[in-house]
This record gives sequence, C-alpha cells and structure tokens, in this order.
Amino acid sequence: MVVEASIVLPLFMFFVIFLIYIVQMTLISTALQSMVSDSVKTVSAHIYPVSLAIQRSDSRGGNSSGQQSEEPRSTHWEIPKLSLQDWAARYSASLPAPVNQWVQDAAAAGDEPLQELKNQAAEAVLDPVIKPLLKPFIPGGLLDYDRIHVSNISIPNLKTGEHPYFGLEVSYELPIRVPFVNRKLVLQAKSQERLWIGDTGEGGSGGGSQTGENHGIIELLEKPDPAVASKQAKVKVKVDPGVSAQLSVYYKSGKSSAKYLGWHTADSEGYIEWEWNVGFNTTPGTWPFVIETADGQRMEVMFTVVERS
Repeated sequence: MVVEASIVLPLFMFFVIFLIYIVQMTLISTALQSMVSDSVKTVSAHIYPVSLAIQRSDSRGGNSSGQQSEEPRSTHWEIPKLSLQDWAARYSASLPAPVNQWVQDAAAAGDEPLQELKNQAAEAVLDPVIKPLLKPFIPGGLLDYDRIHVSNISIPNLKTGEHPYFGLEVSYELPIRVPFVNRKLVLQAKSQERLWIGDTGEGGSGGGSQTGENHGIIELLEKPDPAVASKQAKVKVKVDPGVSAQLSVYYKSGKSSAKYLGWHTADSEGYIEWEWNVGFNTTPGTWPFVIETADGQRMEVMFTVVERS
C-alpha cells in the first residue's frame, strides 16, 4: 500500500497543482484583458479636447501664413508585424536559385530569436511611456506591474481624422515556466476602440454606401449596408483584370478569421467578390475593412454591424 501510494500520490498532487495554476492563469488572462480594454476606452473617451486643440492650432497656422498649409503628415503608427520569415519571403524572390531558398531556410531557423529581440526593443521603447496609463486600471492582487509589457500600439491621426482608432497590445509574463524545458509563458491581450470625436467622414459623406469610389485602381462597387450578425456579408470591387487583392475585416476583437476572406484574383472583367459569414457574437458598431492589392494599392472603408433581429 505504501509503495502504491508513493507512486500515485505525486501524480495526483501534480494534477491538483496544475489545475490550480490553470484557474489562476485564467483569472490573470481575464484581468489583463479587462485592464487593456478599460485603458483604451478611457483614452478614446477623453481624447476629444485634444482633437479640438490640434485642429484649432492647425487651422490657425494655416491662416497666419496666408497660404495653404502643406499636407499634414500621418500620425498613425504601428509596430511592423512582419517576422523574419515574412521579410525573407518578400525579398528573396529577386535572388537567383538556390540562394533564395537558402535565405528562406536561414530565416526559418532564426525566426524565434529575432521575434524575441523585436519584442524586447518594442518593450524598451513603449513601456516608459505607455505603462503609466495602465497603472490605474490594474486590479489589485492579480497582476504584477513589473511583469506587464506594452508590445504594440496603434495611434490615430487627429489632424486629418484618418484611422480614428486607438489600440493597445500588452503581454504578461507568468511567474512559472514550462516544466523540463524552462521556457517562459506569456499571455497577450489586445484592445482597439474608436475615438469619441464625432463623425470623421471615414465612412463616406452623408453616410452613403461609398460605392463607386476610386482608390487608385480599386473601385468599390458593393459593401454591407449594414452587415447583420450571423448572416452573410458581401464586398465587391473592380480592379484591373488579373490583379490579386486581399480583403481584411477588423472587428472590436481584432482581425476576422472568417472563411473566404483573404486573397482573390480578379476575373477577365476585373471583378472580385468576397462573401463571408459575420459571427453571431460580433460586437455591433462601425468597423473597418481594408482592401489591398499586390502592387501596394490600399482602400479602407467603414461598415456597420447590427444585431440579428
């Protein structure tokens, strides 16, 4: 009996400790997401006076000079998401064989260290500036302030009203490591909120459907007006025949992973259609979708999601 207990008891205790840690990790993940969401909502709700001040100072500067001011530079900035493999796939295409394959193989072998280096660089830049904004929203007893790191930030353009969204992405290093391999566990949370600065016109003038609008070679012919949760939505554009284009849809939870989005190739007349299912739990509101072509043309359009009646 003692021998059997000595074999079974350690396994049972390990299972109990593992279960307790899973529950604690779930609580930490929930608290981390709540902290990021509350921080982003607070910044978005109190940005309106800043927007007014920037617009007034910009208009005064233009009037005092007696000339039209230059095109304002975009203040929207986001840390690049491309990994080493993405860079290699993009730029090794111009290299002759077998050098291009060697570059991609080397990138695949060294991708993880580069990602860690990029994350460390992002944290070193963003933590001193952004982390103090998060401190008032940290729930006591669950999160350690020193373990929180800001890994990405999306900043709006308050001058032109383009991309009126503020977003944060944070990571949290758990105090325990993976057994036997001694690798750290990191939780991530992300939130994005539209600024409370009124209508910025990004959805088209007069609330129209914005069909027939041209952005370079991209002509939008049809978009959801509105999109209904748990039902099909459709986007139709016209480009040059044979051109490849990608549709990306963004909700409050982030980029949509719905089937039938992504890259499509135009037919002989230049038409491309995307039709996907809007999730049942999709948050109602106004969200953007982005159409990008292989040669760098880009169109961002807002559309509205409503609850299923």
